[in-house]
Amino acid sequence: MTRELDIEVVKDYFNEYLDRREIILRIKHLKQSTPKRVDVLKYAIKRFSLDPDKTLLMYVKSLYGQNVSEALIYYYPNGIDWSTIEPPKRRKVIKIGKEESKEEG
Repeated sequence: MTRELDIEVVKDYFNEYLDRREIILRIKHLKQSTPKRVDVLKYAIKRFSLDPDKTLLMYVKSLYGQNVSEALIYYYPNGIDWSTIEPPKRRKVIKIGKEESKEEG
């Protein structure tokens, strides 16, 4: 990551009906811009030991009037066909996250 982020896990649970793990993060970024989606995705993959091919960052949004953002991450442990459910913009972020993790390794 290019900068240090103060990140706490708000909720981490397994949704049995949709067969996915759902993680909600709260990110404090005092006097900084909202963190990039790729940085948050890389943090989650490293912190929770997730497979990048099965991880999806749904959103990173700032709370109104605060230097705090929330992120929602879905992890599908049994895999999923992204092309049937996710729009191209999200698939692009996943692809970028995988390319950057390969460069680091």
